[in-house]
Amino acid sequence: MPLSSRTLGLLCLCTCTVLGGTLASCQPSERRTNVILVSIDTLRADHMGLHGYARDTTPFLDRWAKDARVFDHAYTTAAWTLVAHMSMLTGLYPQQHHVTSTELALAGEVPLLAERLHAAGYRTVGLYYPGMVHERHGFGRGFDVFRTHASAEEAGEHLQEELDRLEDGPFFLFLHLFDVHSSPFHEGESNVYRSPAPFEEQFLPGAAARMPAADAEDIWYGRTQLNDAQLEALVALYDGGIRHVDARLEDWFGVLERRGLLDDALVIVTADHGESLGQRGHLSGHGSYWNEGLHVPLIVRHPRGIGAGERVTPAVSLTDVVPTVLDVLGLARDDSLPGRSLFGPLDADRIVAGEREPDVQEYVLRWPLKIVRFRKSGSYVSGDLAADPTETHLTRQPEALFRSLLDEALGPGRFPPARPIAGPSTAEQDALRELGYAGEVDTE
Repeated sequence: MPLSSRTLGLLCLCTCTVLGGTLASCQPSERRTNVILVSIDTLRADHMGLHGYARDTTPFLDRWAKDARVFDHAYTTAAWTLVAHMSMLTGLYPQQHHVTSTELALAGEVPLLAERLHAAGYRTVGLYYPGMVHERHGFGRGFDVFRTHASAEEAGEHLQEELDRLEDGPFFLFLHLFDVHSSPFHEGESNVYRSPAPFEEQFLPGAAARMPAADAEDIWYGRTQLNDAQLEALVALYDGGIRHVDARLEDWFGVLERRGLLDDALVIVTADHGESLGQRGHLSGHGSYWNEGLHVPLIVRHPRGIGAGERVTPAVSLTDVVPTVLDVLGLARDDSLPGRSLFGPLDADRIVAGEREPDVQEYVLRWPLKIVRFRKSGSYVSGDLAADPTETHLTRQPEALFRSLLDEALGPGRFPPARPIAGPSTAEQDALRELGYAGEVDTE
């Protein structure tokens, strides 16, 4: 039976090498699949309706997910924006891309997703919130447009402008939204999570007024403790930020649909990490190695509707984003990558992993077993996420088991070290501290 021109286009392979090679393009005869990757910074999976949350934080994404494949056990590689996004956009674990501090940039031989797609003839547009996602780390490579915004509202303006500039041909849109994340800390401001009306207090009127008379920075770093009523307010304010982003996504996806840009598009919606929310008696930032920091949403809509409405239970990772894009577009598979296509076979005992510095922690997960390695103490502790999702009952594990699982997760690929770079400027360090990243920019 002869193949259709569409099938022939999808089967066209784009040859590339990971290290030191040339990325060559292919030219299918028909309109090619657009790719949209949305990263919602600091979005906990368990604060979304599609994952059982009681509040109506994500009505649009809950509806959108009905036409997509939802991964119930999706995990980031680190509860830190820099490391997680580098994994998302390279397909590598932190132990492989090595960009684990603010003074490192991705090796030039390792391609980013935008570079792969640009070489394949895609128009590449990155709209992002500056901070840890930054050109200095290599994130801008491969983008025709790499443009910053200060809020979701400004991101929407930039999106409209870039859509107006699109010409015929496929595009890759990377949209990084920071509005769920804690807001910049200002002296005299106690609200850690700020969002515009009506979202800020949508779930608890008067929530901002409940916060203690302390600077948001002191609340974030645990120097000011919250009582139960204040913690309730903090969570409600965080949830308001989620609803804000969900509403903006509904607007933008509506625009894309009216323009016909969602037709046959691969759309991936995910997050780089979660958030602590005082779950363990203190804020502790983005959740560190706990489930609230590592478990992220992952919603993937295939351009031909494959897997629509399915819930997938094997563990998956942000490292699976790049292999999935290559697979769906019909580009050459890169066997050096540790991840897998989210539309290929996924074993029930799949192992995923991650690493976080400067805390020097590593984890491996073979659902429901998760083992965390604390390098400083040399200890290995584990929990059963199915029986004990809050991870309150931990046990010791032998190093040998951790090592064998980690080796299996990473695979045989070997990659060059990251490049040393100058750290953020004094002004940039101040801005990062205002966002709660003091531990990542302080060198003392």
